[in-house]
Formats: sequence, C-alpha cells, structure tokens
Amino acid sequence: MINHKIKWSIGLLLVVALIVATNFIDRNNYQRIQDSVASIYEDRLIAKDYLFDIQLEIHQKELLLAQGNDSLYITQQTASQEKISNLVDGFSKTKLTREEKRVFDDFEKEIASLFALETAYSTNAENLQGSTRLSSQIDKIDYNLHQLADIQITEGKRQMQVGKKAMESVDLLTQLEIWIVVIIAIIIQIVILYSPKPKED
Repeated sequence: MINHKIKWSIGLLLVVALIVATNFIDRNNYQRIQDSVASIYEDRLIAKDYLFDIQLEIHQKELLLAQGNDSLYITQQTASQEKISNLVDGFSKTKLTREEKRVFDDFEKEIASLFALETAYSTNAENLQGSTRLSSQIDKIDYNLHQLADIQITEGKRQMQVGKKAMESVDLLTQLEIWIVVIIAIIIQIVILYSPKPKED
C-alpha cells in the first residue's frame, strides 16, 4: 500500500514538474511575441507616422518654393518649424537601432540647417541664391526621410520574424507537452499496475 502511494506521488510530481517547466518556457515565448507586437506598433508604426507628417511639412515647403510663393512660405515658417520640431522630438523618443540613430542624428543636423537658412531667407526673400540653397537643403532632408522610412520597414519585418519564431516555438512545445504527458501517463500506469511476483522459496 505504501509503495503504491510513493509511486503515485512520484508520478504526480513528475507531471507537475513538467507542467511548471513548460509553463515557464511558454511564458517566455509569449513575452517575446508581446514585445515583438509592441515594438512593431510603438517603434515602427508610430515612427512611420511621425516621418509621414514631417514629409508632408517638407513637401509643403517644396511646393511653395516651386511656386515662388515667398510671402506664404515666410508667413508659415514659424508654425511649420514648430510642428516639425515637435514631430522630430516625438520620433526621437521611439526605440532607435544603431543605424537608425546614425541617420537620425544626421537628419536633425539637416533640419537645424534648414531652419537657419529659412531665418536668413526670411530677411531677404528676393535672394534667389537663398532659395536655391533652401531647395538643396530640403533635398538632403528628403533623402534622410527616405532612409529612415526604409529602416522602419526593415525593422518591422525583423520584429515580425521574431514573433513568428516565438509562435512556432509555442506550437512545437504544445505538441511536445501533449506527447510527454501521454508518455508519462503510460509509464505511471505501468508502474502502478506492475506488481512483481513474490519470490518462491
């Protein structure tokens, strides 16, 4: 009777240990999936939105320059600079990769140069050379924006792969858990039902 209780206890402990161990592994994989989804939203989709809004402001400047609408360009300058600064600040608070940080630092410098040129241009709107320099500076900013946008796509794909691998691990572990529980159940049944014959004198 005591032997049977010990066998039952050992069997149950094995099952509990297996469940606890796989639970920890599952929790780790689910955390990886959650982090991946959060990163795609917070650091990629939101970042892409910031870049899109900055791009709209820059295109508006390009359009006004192309139309030769100097007065409206100067009138909107302060509000536009403030909006761009807020968007750049918002983007800087997202999680940046090393390459992204390098491009972003260059982008901030180009934005600062644009603002300085605009200030100089606003005091002498008839300076055609200043207008050409503004267009050239905007082209540099456009290039940086395209680089940053490409990084969002690349990193978004990478995070999707991380989430996909974690899901595959969860599926694999779930199948393994089922098979291991079945095998342990069979072993327990064998151990419990197996009664060695008493030795004959």
